Amino acid sequence: MKNIVIYLILIFGIGLIGSCKKENNNPVLDMSKTVAPVLQKPADGANIVLKEENADSVITFEWTATQYNVEDLQNTTYVLQMDLADSNFSKPVDLLSTTALSYEATEGDLNKRLIGLGMEPEKTYAVEFRVMSYLVQDNPDTKVYSAVNSLQMTPYKATQPSSGPDTLWVPGDYQGWNPAEAPNVYSNENNGQYKGWIYFPEGGTFEFKFTSAPDWNHTNFGFGGEGVLDTDPGAGNLKVPGEGNYLLSIDTVALTWGHELQNFALIGSFGDCDWGCDEPLTWDADNQLWTVTMTFKAGDEFKWRANGEWTVNLGNATDPPDGTLSQDGSNIVIDTDGTYTVNLILSESVPRYEIIQE
Repeated sequence: MKNIVIYLILIFGIGLIGSCKKENNNPVLDMSKTVAPVLQKPADGANIVLKEENADSVITFEWTATQYNVEDLQNTTYVLQMDLADSNFSKPVDLLSTTALSYEATEGDLNKRLIGLGMEPEKTYAVEFRVMSYLVQDNPDTKVYSAVNSLQMTPYKATQPSSGPDTLWVPGDYQGWNPAEAPNVYSNENNGQYKGWIYFPEGGTFEFKFTSAPDWNHTNFGFGGEGVLDTDPGAGNLKVPGEGNYLLSIDTVALTWGHELQNFALIGSFGDCDWGCDEPLTWDADNQLWTVTMTFKAGDEFKWRANGEWTVNLGNATDPPDGTLSQDGSNIVIDTDGTYTVNLILSESVPRYEIIQE
C-alpha cells in the first residue's frame, strides 16, 4: 500500500477541526495503517448455480469494516465489484455502493449482470468479487481494496416473461415522486438495458430516480457520478437539463445511464409544407401522449421527427401497418379527406400512433 498521510482537514473540511478540537487539534489519517475490508460471504471458492425459479431468492454478500488509524470516521463508502477471473478488474461491474456492510442480491439480478459480462447460460465461469472502500470519491488516495474472492458461477437462460418486457419506473419531481403513478422505461430483450421517453414539463427541479418496482421498497437507482447509477438508498437524484421530451437509456448491469433530448413534431406532405415544415405537438398529460388535430387530404403522408432533423424519425414499423412505429419506418398515409386527431404514444414498450377522424 502506498505510504500516504492525509490531513483530515483536506478531506472533510474545516468543520472536522471544530468537532475534534478538544481531543486532537491535528488529526492525521495515515493510509499506510489502514486495514482493508474483508469479503466474508460468499466464501472464496463457493460454487453458485443460479436458477430461474429462484430469481427472487437472495444471495448475501458480507464484509468487514475498513479500519483507519483515526476513530469515528462515519462516511466510509463501500463498493461491491465483480469481474470475470483473470480480467484484473479492468472493467468491473459495480453491484452496489453503500455505507452498510452487507448486500442482498437476488439471483435474478445477479443473473442479468453475469449475462451482461458475456457469460453463456448453463456454463460455469470463475467470477471474482472484491470490496472497494473510500472516504472521498474523487480522491483515489483514500481507496482501499479487499482481497479477491473467486466464485464458480453458473447463470441461466431467462425465459420471456408472460407479462411482457422488463420494466423500470421513473418517479420524480415532475409527477410528485410517486412510483406507483410514474411512467416507465422498458427492456424489451430483458437483458438489463432499458429505454424509454419521458417528458419533463417546465418548472420544478427536473430531478428523478429509477425504481425496480412501483414503490420505494426494492432496488432504486440514483446518482453515482456523471452518467453512473448508484443503488445505495441514500444516493442523490438524477437530473435532466430542463424542460423537454427525453429518451432515457439505462444499463442496470453496468450501472450507467444517459439522456437525449428528442422533441418530436409532425412533418409530411400536408398543407403547404411538402415535407418542409414541422407541425408542433401538444402534450396530453392525462393520457400520456403527444397530439395534434388538423385537416388532411386523401393521399397526404406524414411521420414524426425529432428536433427538426431527420436523425431521429418514426414511421410505420410493419407492412401492412399495425400502428407501431420504428426508426426510419415508412410514411403514414391518409386515405380520406377530413379533420383528424393524430396521437403519438411513446409511453409504451413499443412506440405507436393513433389516427382518429373527427
